[in-house]
Amino acid sequence: MKILLAVSLILTCVTAFAQQDSTITFDAALVVENDVEIKTRLTGIIDKIYVDRGAWVKKGDPLAELDNRDLKLEIRKAEVHLQEVKVENDRAKSLHDEKLLSDSEYDSKRLSYESAAAELELAQVNYGKSIIRAPFSGVVGERYLKVGQRVVEDENVPLFRITALEPLLARVFVPEEKLGIFSAGARSEFVPTTHPDLKFSARVKWISSTIDPASGTAPALIELSPGKGKGILRPGTSGKVIIFINPQN
Repeated sequence: MKILLAVSLILTCVTAFAQQDSTITFDAALVVENDVEIKTRLTGIIDKIYVDRGAWVKKGDPLAELDNRDLKLEIRKAEVHLQEVKVENDRAKSLHDEKLLSDSEYDSKRLSYESAAAELELAQVNYGKSIIRAPFSGVVGERYLKVGQRVVEDENVPLFRITALEPLLARVFVPEEKLGIFSAGARSEFVPTTHPDLKFSARVKWISSTIDPASGTAPALIELSPGKGKGILRPGTSGKVIIFINPQN
């Protein structure tokens, strides 16, 4: 009886130890890949601001607009010029097909038409630059600009800061001796510091193939399942990352 009891206790301890060893835990804070400051691609005066701090925007939504009345006129001017040279090009092509116009004369008209088409495209591109748009869906974290402010192309002056709320990631640093016990795709969980009773499902997204010789660790990225933790999780949330290393998990 005593022998059976002793064996039972040993098995219980071994099982508990195995279960404890089936995970590895790291302290981490959540981050996102898309978190950028938006700058102007054109010199001009801010004419309109469409969003403010805290606004949710979709990719391509206008954030602000420069005074672009002159750019609209440039487009109109280029359109009229293109219409004029198109008529000349069409007439030249007809004469060339009938062998009434030389190759060089026709080429001249054709090149004039192509040049006018490029001028229109360039005017449209410049007009497009005058409208500052969201590069991806996310939240406006900060608005720096004001109506009437002059902004200059290539100056390192931010106008907005946009942060995507998904996918949420956690970067952990794995000791060299632990690198072989799990791989990309391994099941994980994130437990926020403020809600230790909650666990959010995640996966190991990436493990670096190089080890930092100073720390003896390799960085790895954990990606939380989309749509989880709304109202609780956000970029900067601290907590613990739990990675399951038991093969059957």
